[in-house]
Amino acid sequence: MEQMITSLRDSKKARWTALIIVSLSMFGAYYFNYALSPVKPMLESILGWNSSDFGIYTSSYTWFNVFLFMLVFSGVILDKMGIRFTGIMATLMMVVGTGINYWALIHVFPDGAMIFGIKMQVVISAIGFGIFGVGSEAGGITVSKAIVKWFKGKEMALAMGMQMSIARLGTAVALGIALPLATTFSYSSPVLLAFVFMLIALTAFIIYIVMDKKLDASIVKSNNGSTTVEDAFEMKDILFIVKNKGFWYIAILCVLFYSAVFPFLFYATDLMINKYHVNPNLAGTIPALLPFGTIFLTPLFGT
Repeated sequence: MEQMITSLRDSKKARWTALIIVSLSMFGAYYFNYALSPVKPMLESILGWNSSDFGIYTSSYTWFNVFLFMLVFSGVILDKMGIRFTGIMATLMMVVGTGINYWALIHVFPDGAMIFGIKMQVVISAIGFGIFGVGSEAGGITVSKAIVKWFKGKEMALAMGMQMSIARLGTAVALGIALPLATTFSYSSPVLLAFVFMLIALTAFIIYIVMDKKLDASIVKSNNGSTTVEDAFEMKDILFIVKNKGFWYIAILCVLFYSAVFPFLFYATDLMINKYHVNPNLAGTIPALLPFGTIFLTPLFGT
């Protein structure tokens, strides 16, 4: 009997390897997102930042995505250019943004240097974090599309849960080790580690591209030489989405969750130190417990 020709995604080992590889970028992204949160007291004592400066910095992650609609454009680019192009673009932006952020933190600026009434160091750090934010969010939707491609008809929900679990592990690591790392070496050390993670993410995505090309070749072979045509993006798709009530329910849910939980995580370590007088080396472990609900339960819900 003739053996059935299958695509590469029918190999459990191949598709789960692809998942782990693309998830590395999200691990690094979620780590850097909170890498400076536990270090806030050191930024205040060493660099002269205050809570308003830190708020400007943390909010800059969303500047370009929200006010310049970069996340929408990222989705359009992903639909038109595909996973490989968008993924490389996203990881490169994360590398560049993290690099700018690290340079701004270690650079000595002239006393009183301001831009629009804000410390120059804060502004440049925020620009770097904003560029990183564009890459991180573009990378997030790219990884989701990659999972759909590899796990279509397979364990897709479990794979989505595992990806989120790996990403949130990055959050827990940042909250848990950033301050001890900064006190042992330098206040900028958590960001330097984030830059290393971004380089690993870029390397991992290059490896993924090789796997993705092999997947496409195997799909063509299994379809007797024909390629799979995906739905092309059209402007009317945006109108369809905004008219969908289900979309708005989910969007409102995300807005409420993001506005409640994530800002708390940015200030939680500082809260533990100043209000509850927790040892600074242990203070980050308390908010670090929050992501463990995601780490353990999301794969379970996916299953």
